[in-house]
Amino acid sequence: MLRHLQAIRALDPMTKCELTMTVNRPLRAILMSTLLAAGLALAAVQGAPVAHASQRLVVVVNDQPITDYDVDQRMRLKQALGGSGGSAAEQRKAALQELIDDVIKQAEAKRNKVEPNDKQISDAIERMATNIGTTPAGLTETLQSKGVSMSALKQFVAATLAFNWIAGQQYNVKVEVNSAEVDRRLASIQADPRFEPVPVYELREISLPVEAMGAEASPQLFQARAIEAQQYMQRFESCATARDAANGIFNVKITDTVQVAARDLPEDMRKALDDVGAGNLLGPMRGPQGIQIVAYCGRKTLEPPMPTRDQVESMLRNEKQDMASQRILRDLRRSAYIDYKDPSLTQ
Repeated sequence: MLRHLQAIRALDPMTKCELTMTVNRPLRAILMSTLLAAGLALAAVQGAPVAHASQRLVVVVNDQPITDYDVDQRMRLKQALGGSGGSAAEQRKAALQELIDDVIKQAEAKRNKVEPNDKQISDAIERMATNIGTTPAGLTETLQSKGVSMSALKQFVAATLAFNWIAGQQYNVKVEVNSAEVDRRLASIQADPRFEPVPVYELREISLPVEAMGAEASPQLFQARAIEAQQYMQRFESCATARDAANGIFNVKITDTVQVAARDLPEDMRKALDDVGAGNLLGPMRGPQGIQIVAYCGRKTLEPPMPTRDQVESMLRNEKQDMASQRILRDLRRSAYIDYKDPSLTQ
């Protein structure tokens, strides 16, 4: 019930402008457009790929091993950037294909003596963090909380920077976006129902559990807990001080305030909440595990911010760049040595 609200919270000006209007692509698209801009200014420098510790060898690409650890890290990175979808097997295969492409990109970059140095990678990551309203330290913390190492992000950034530069300089890829294209995409986004305002209820659940002690004792325990629930309700003043009202009452569990979309609530519960009004309690109610009370803290409307015209243009540019890069990669893959150690991943 709360997933919709969690998704709404993730909607900010730098993440919701979608290229293909799939649910989880926007943040990844913003980061990729940042890398594209940085890649166009990349100077020709000498670098070296970073090797990763392995547990099980999955594939070898041009003598470069890719391991289970690498695949797991890329899957986590894609999830953190909002670009994963499908079953676990599909996500794993997609992550592996991206890693294979990265090795091919890095090999082509090395052949052309075009590899980003540490400063260029750090600068790109800083721009990425700024674009999503955080700092490099904040981005690092977010990735680490999802089990993603910075080396996984840096590998992704390095491969993208170098290949974007090569695509423009060596393969003469020119990406142009006209005003009409921006207008059409912006109109499509503005018409997307996911950008409509979403009314939400702010609620806290107060539970007084009843331990199972036999059929004869249960009614007495429920009655005792119902009396304690009435005591709690008499003491309750506001959601902000909800825990204070439980002082002296045994085993009262109170959740943090959660935001629940109105459309996700049963109609009878919405009506009951509206009847009691914000700042009041609904209950007590007997549940299978004890006595329940719902604190109705308030109601508000969340409005997902619309993307700017510049953001839409950047993402269209990134989409075209990606299509051109895929054509180049397709040709490079034909001449690459790819040895799958797990045959099922070739299917």
